Amino acid sequence: MRLFLVRHGQTSANESGVFYGRTDLPLTEKGIAQSTHVGRCLADVSFSTIFTSQLQRAQQTAKLIVPKRDFQADSRLNELDFGTWEMCHYSAIAQNEPVAWQNWLDDWQNATPGGGEPFPAFAERVKEVAEAWKAQPGEGDRLVVAHQGVLSMLLASWLNMPLESMWHFPFKHDAWTMVENRGGFMVLRSFNDRSRFRSDK
Repeated sequence: MRLFLVRHGQTSANESGVFYGRTDLPLTEKGIAQSTHVGRCLADVSFSTIFTSQLQRAQQTAKLIVPKRDFQADSRLNELDFGTWEMCHYSAIAQNEPVAWQNWLDDWQNATPGGGEPFPAFAERVKEVAEAWKAQPGEGDRLVVAHQGVLSMLLASWLNMPLESMWHFPFKHDAWTMVENRGGFMVLRSFNDRSRFRSDK
């Protein structure tokens, strides 16, 4: 089984560089163009299943990649909830909440941003999905449209890397990544590919 991972297209929050996870924003015009480009790249792939988060930016992206197809929305694929830090720039957070900001910088795996979702809870739900797909690959190719934090966590989990390794996988908005499940052994075949998929990749 092959899993094609796609980060949603650009939103206005991505442009402004603020923290946001649960905030439900649509794609910008650039985001629509990015997702349409990914759709052209993956036009020759017949997906057996399509998974998205519950947020509209992921679902809108999926619809642009594979029009007129049903998809399964899974809350475990939602981005981390940043609580009161949602839609705030890091410079404002550092100025208004210097202690909390420093705590997050010092121990981001255990500090809870703005009273939002604790990182261990986020990691647990994403790793639950990762392990399920690893153990039960199923048939055909899967498309997974989600978010930076979720996709990087999935990839780090499949490659048996520590949690902090997720920062090494900056998923682009206009590209696709493919992981192959070889009987429970996960192989990263392509990362942030912007070319048209060929079956010999």
